[in-house]
Amino acid sequence: MPACFPNAALLLLLFGAPAVAQPFTTSGDLSGTPRFTVTADTADEAREVPISPNRAVIFLFNTPVQAGGAIVEERERFRQVSLSEDGLMLTLLPSGELKPSRRLTLTVRFADGAPPTSLDFTLVVSPRAEVQVEVYRQLRPCDSYRQQSEEAEARVLQCQTQLARERAERDAPGGLIGLLVLNHMDEDGIRSRHITEDISLRPGEAFTVDRAVSYRAMGGEKDAKVTRLAVELKLWNRGTEPWTPTHAQLVGQGGRWDLEVWPPRPIAPGESLRVLVEVEVPGEPASGPYLLKLWDESTARTLTLSGVMFP
Repeated sequence: MPACFPNAALLLLLFGAPAVAQPFTTSGDLSGTPRFTVTADTADEAREVPISPNRAVIFLFNTPVQAGGAIVEERERFRQVSLSEDGLMLTLLPSGELKPSRRLTLTVRFADGAPPTSLDFTLVVSPRAEVQVEVYRQLRPCDSYRQQSEEAEARVLQCQTQLARERAERDAPGGLIGLLVLNHMDEDGIRSRHITEDISLRPGEAFTVDRAVSYRAMGGEKDAKVTRLAVELKLWNRGTEPWTPTHAQLVGQGGRWDLEVWPPRPIAPGESLRVLVEVEVPGEPASGPYLLKLWDESTARTLTLSGVMFP
C-alpha cells in the first residue's frame, strides 16, 4: 500500500503533537499534494514552491536530508526552519516581513551522498501557498552510469564537430559582418535584457554578481532557424582561493545545454572579472526562467544562478 500524508497528520505536526515523517512510494498521490520526482539527471531543473507569510509549509522527503543540510536564503525572515531527527521532514514558517512575489532559494543536501546530492527550490511569496510538498528522490541504478558514459562520448563528438566547423569559419570577417555572413544574426539584430534584479544566487555561494545582462540573436537558414543565447556577468570572488570558470550549463523547461565560457582565466580572491557564456540552440527557445551553472575543472566549486531570463 502506498504511504500517504493525511491532513489530520499535518495538523498535528503544525500544532506540536509528536509525529514521525514516513517515507512514501512512487504511487500516485490521491490527496492532490504537489510532488517533485527527481533524479540525478533532473536535479538542476527549476522547481517553484509558493509560500505565504505566517503560513507553515512542510517538505516531506523519501530519503533523509543531512543534519544542517537545509539552507534557506534570508533565513532571518523565517520564524522557523526545522528538520526532523530522521531528516525526512522539513518545516518552514515564513514571517510577515516577506513581500508578495519575493523569490528565495531553498537548498537541501542529502545525507547518503548519492546523486543527486542536493536540490534547489525557488520559494515564491504568494497569497496561494502550498502547505505540504512531497519530494521523491530516485537514486540512479548502475545501468544508467553506462548510459551517462555513452552520452559523454556523444558530447565529445559534438564538440569535435563544432571545433571543425569553427576552424572552417576562421576566414570569415569579424564583427557584425561576420555574424551576418555566418547566419548567426538576422535583420532583427541582437536583443539584450538587464537581469541583475531577476537572478538569485544559491545560499552560501562564495561569489556575488554586480551586473548581469542576457542577449538573444536569431539566425540560421530559413527552414532551420537557430538562436544564440548569451549571458554577461560581472563576478566577484568572495572566497579565499582563485577560481577559473571553465564549464557552464543552462537548464530550463526546453532542455539542457552546455555553454562556451570566456575568458579562460582565474578570478583572484577579492577581485572581479567580466565573464561571458554563450550557446546556440535550435529554433526559438522560451525566454525563461532558466538555471545557469558555472564550475571549474575540478568541479569542486560551482556558481548557481536561478531566474535567468532572455529578451
